[in-house]
Amino acid sequence: MRQAQNSFPIAHQPTLGANFLIWNTIIDGEDIKLIIGDSGSQERFYSVLPTYFKGSIAAALIFDITKRESFEKLNFWLGKLEEGVGKVPVIIVGNKIDLDGKRQVSKEEGEEFADKLGTIYFEVSAKENANLFSMFKKMAEIALDKDIN
Repeated sequence: MRQAQNSFPIAHQPTLGANFLIWNTIIDGEDIKLIIGDSGSQERFYSVLPTYFKGSIAAALIFDITKRESFEKLNFWLGKLEEGVGKVPVIIVGNKIDLDGKRQVSKEEGEEFADKLGTIYFEVSAKENANLFSMFKKMAEIALDKDIN
């Protein structure tokens, strides 16, 4: 959400339900508008998540590299996504690379998981705005192409 808002909150505020933002960019001379949804990971929202995913044509499954359990739940989130929209192109994203010293999931593990899905892996830092533009640009490209998986 940092890329769309061009800001990063100092205090962590978990998403309740879902938030949606719009990010505009240009790819190959074409104006592209991404509607970015950030779904909450609290268990009480699990039953409604598939409805939030309706209409999605691509997705980024994002986990916290400092929390192994968030990585281990990627298959769960993939299932919820498929429950809502079927198969869509997906990329895997490890967030919080600014906290590399607290890393619990290696870059290689993220890459292996992505390889098993036939997709790509990014590592980003929302806090430091590292690799976010590249990740969202790739999301827009695969949403247009749908050639990733």
